[in-house]
Amino acid sequence: MLLISRIKLPLLKKSSHKAKPKPNKRLRRSSCKQLPSEIQEIICSMVLGNDASNPFALTAMRVCKTWASFICERMYKQFQFKNYIQFIGFINTIALKNPVLPYNLYVRHIDLTPVNKYGVDIRVRRLIKYCPNLSSIQLGQATSVKADTLQLMGKYCYNVQTLEMGGLQSFPFMFDCDFSGMLSLESLSLSTTPLQSASLNTIPRSISQLQISQMDALEHDEFARFLKHHQQLVSLSVRRCKHLNKDFATLIGHLPILDVLELSGPEIDDEGLKEMFNIPTQLKTLRLCHTQISDTTLEAIAAGCLVIQHLDIAQNTNVTQYGINSLLRKKQFQQLTY
Repeated sequence: MLLISRIKLPLLKKSSHKAKPKPNKRLRRSSCKQLPSEIQEIICSMVLGNDASNPFALTAMRVCKTWASFICERMYKQFQFKNYIQFIGFINTIALKNPVLPYNLYVRHIDLTPVNKYGVDIRVRRLIKYCPNLSSIQLGQATSVKADTLQLMGKYCYNVQTLEMGGLQSFPFMFDCDFSGMLSLESLSLSTTPLQSASLNTIPRSISQLQISQMDALEHDEFARFLKHHQQLVSLSVRRCKHLNKDFATLIGHLPILDVLELSGPEIDDEGLKEMFNIPTQLKTLRLCHTQISDTTLEAIAAGCLVIQHLDIAQNTNVTQYGINSLLRKKQFQQLTY
């Protein structure tokens, strides 16, 4: 018995030890890459909020390449220039030879108004060449961009849909500009731009909205020929153009699908609009503001067959309340502004 107990004792002692617990497996961290791309894009949008220059954007860009792409798309899509130094840095970034991300391809909208008072011509040339996806360009008023640089837009900016350009500081006389390569151009705004009439004829027929302001060199017959070849215009605005002050019936008669018409400036009077309201068509909006029209034009509107949904005749000093009341007794509008 003694022998058996001696044998069993170590066995019992050995069996009294508890088995070591198995180490718990660490849960694998979930990666943001496993999220659907739509969810990742929403998160990035929430991170940035309404401010694409949010300082947290740089932190979010380090999460992964997908996030960096989403952030850059927001940051560079419509870059807001605060000063000239920032503009220089922007141009240097989009022109990098081997960038981590294709920053230049994210750029869609550019507004050079805050910086165009400086010498931006050389850098704008680089901008035009390196950003093939531009869809909107605002050059601002009295831009320092040169005529030769504007020529490049027709070659490289074939995706641009909206172009706004003013006068040129370095080119006070008339110049040629070929817009024919901008095949996606839909909206064009020209203000005091010294274009030759031949340049207007290069504007592609894709254009549907045209705004011209203070184009004093543009003659009536030249503009009539232009409209005859651009009958697809849906919106037309003529503001303070010295020689565009007569026979608007002929001008508008070339535009069968026109919806919005704005005529503004002291050059516009009753005589120039005399026959326009006899055109058997319909306008969603007609604006006659800051003109020399009188109650005579209101009488012509009331007697004519032109149908107008929204009539805006604000800021016309020769129009009286009596004329407005007489108009309303004969014609009904969805909206009247005066």
